[in-house]
Amino acid sequence: EGFYNGKEFYRVVKGHVIQTGGGEAPNLPPEFSKKPHLVGTVGLGRDEDVNSGNSEFYICVAPRPHLDGKYTVFGHLIEGYDTLEKISEVEVEEKWEGPDKKLAMHKPKKPVVIEKAWIEERDISPKVPSVKALGKYDFWHYYEYGEMTNYLHDMAKAYPELAEVRSLCKSPLGRDVWMMVINNPKTGADTEKPALFLNQIHAGEVIAAMSCNYTIWSLLDRYGKDPEVTRLVDGLAWYIVPRLDVDGAEAYLTGKPAGVDPHPVDDDKDGKFDEDPDEDLDGDGLILQMRRKDPKGTLKISSRDARIMVRKAPDETGLANYTVTSEGIDNDGDGKINEDDYQTYFLSNRNYPGNWKPETSQGGGGVYPMEERTTRAEVDFVATHPNIAIYVQHHCCGRVILRPPTTKADGEFGNKQDLETYRVVSARALEKTGWGLATSVYDWMYPFGTPDTKPTQIYRDKDGKIRNAPRGMYPENEAAREFDGLFRADDCPDCDRGYYAWGSSIDTMYELFGIFSMGDEHWESPDYNKDGDVSEEERMHWNDWEMGSRLFINWHPFKHPTLGDVEIGGWVRSRNSPPEGELIQKECEMGNEYVLYLAGIAPRIKVGKVDIKDKKNGIFQVEIAVENQGLIPTATQQAEALGLADPLLLEVSPAENLEILFGETRVKLPRVLGYAESDKTLCLVRVKDSSKKAALKVSVKSQKAGYDTKEIPIK
Repeated sequence: EGFYNGKEFYRVVKGHVIQTGGGEAPNLPPEFSKKPHLVGTVGLGRDEDVNSGNSEFYICVAPRPHLDGKYTVFGHLIEGYDTLEKISEVEVEEKWEGPDKKLAMHKPKKPVVIEKAWIEERDISPKVPSVKALGKYDFWHYYEYGEMTNYLHDMAKAYPELAEVRSLCKSPLGRDVWMMVINNPKTGADTEKPALFLNQIHAGEVIAAMSCNYTIWSLLDRYGKDPEVTRLVDGLAWYIVPRLDVDGAEAYLTGKPAGVDPHPVDDDKDGKFDEDPDEDLDGDGLILQMRRKDPKGTLKISSRDARIMVRKAPDETGLANYTVTSEGIDNDGDGKINEDDYQTYFLSNRNYPGNWKPETSQGGGGVYPMEERTTRAEVDFVATHPNIAIYVQHHCCGRVILRPPTTKADGEFGNKQDLETYRVVSARALEKTGWGLATSVYDWMYPFGTPDTKPTQIYRDKDGKIRNAPRGMYPENEAAREFDGLFRADDCPDCDRGYYAWGSSIDTMYELFGIFSMGDEHWESPDYNKDGDVSEEERMHWNDWEMGSRLFINWHPFKHPTLGDVEIGGWVRSRNSPPEGELIQKECEMGNEYVLYLAGIAPRIKVGKVDIKDKKNGIFQVEIAVENQGLIPTATQQAEALGLADPLLLEVSPAENLEILFGETRVKLPRVLGYAESDKTLCLVRVKDSSKKAALKVSVKSQKAGYDTKEIPIK
């Protein structure tokens, strides 16, 4: 302790290492290992003699795989990456005489000095304790199909009074698409209650599927312990499909083809189907990417990180051109590699019937709507369960709250009351999750390159404050812009160019069934510099520092049978790889808070205020109001426009010692907005015997807002 105080970094090599220390300590024997040299790796400095290391150490400022196994790696930076980068950028002397009188290079012109060094002990155990479901299932890894199947059935066996596993349908490859139904039958059948339908569709978005599984655990484990969860299970029915594309997800998680493609496609139009798929050439169990030098290539190796490929400028010279393809060979001899692969992932979220367009206009649309059997089964289920009040579909990635519309701007969204409800819910959802953006699908990230700060979008600024929220939500935030639902072209000149998502799930559920429908995007790699964009360098930084370099395989040479020298490597799963370990559970917790919030504001009908006026001689005038205790209306404007907004049914009947003189005993009431009450219903009643108690029984029933009854004393 104190040994390094005042030591200079006498060697700074941009794109390589910074180095300090000196030979005032005994030499140490080498301890070679397979630990990779990544950004921030700390290792023991030495000269040509492997036994010459003593007090010198270096810190890598870029991945240096050629050092692996040749130097002693003993540490890793956990903080101070910005400082490391600043040191690596200082001006240096090209040549100088080092401490050992040998000619050396790269000494900073202005000294970079360690002011003080000390020892500090820290707890590096995981910050998120692992939740165990039934003592054997955790949320720190991704479930393959078999484990997910066991998990769902074991949860249903552990909570038989609340949970039931059903098969929504069979997948194209014959797997059951499981649905967990959670309901307390003591408070009514699932079809007689307002319901929330939660699901996840895309094969590669495995964090979203785990979030569904986590919500299942949360509802069942916390029932009877947490008053709010207990209320939500007693008052709602839950239909949860953790994974719709079970075939594609299995291929994604295992790295193996999904099996015989039920919908073979002739991608290269040569009359053959799926004849040129990807292959695992180097036998590591993964299908990654290949990069090779190519005079006609348009890519180059990044000067900041040799693992990253970037596009070359058209007039750029002096660097090798590269082409990157998926790992494989040219099976059909047409000069192209892997251009006619198996359809690995079968569901696209563009084959739903709402605002559908064919494949020629919308990728993933298919030949006709609901061509995919799983999509059709899901829509069939929703269509036959009109009690579904809320529809939620999880996705990844971006940490975004999504809402309709998906094919038009907010200014063209005719249902202004629904729009305002969506905006209020979206702003509150940002509070619950801590995420950064709430937007319509149409406005998200479009036009490309524009920030998600349009007047129609609710977002967090760099200080974490929520901007563009509806009026009155954040009066203390003077900079918050208020939006009345009208499109302002002068505020956003490019906002007429949106992201069209034809045939999507949330548009289908809202446009065709009038269901209050939401989507979301779990997870995003950290935006370290807070510029609103997660670059490839930042994703790589996250992989190196937080994921232990597990998600990116460094490029390594391979002799290709036809191309010759290539390199194989790349992201294990996808460019925006999902989190691992404790970060899975942490993300699931955010998603669960979002879903529980939506369930908590579901329409909930109650017999409200009752006014009783004594008209003398035992006759009383009774006025009854019905109230909605949820933020979401008992039926959306869209449902009303479609003729699907079933009226509320109010029934009154004499309980005892009472007769009804005037007024209807069955009254149909129109929809009730969120946190509002209906018009009053009037009746005249007469107490038969004033010496005895008299009561009026009132009940109200709603297709999507439940049932309530109350006995009202008349006196």
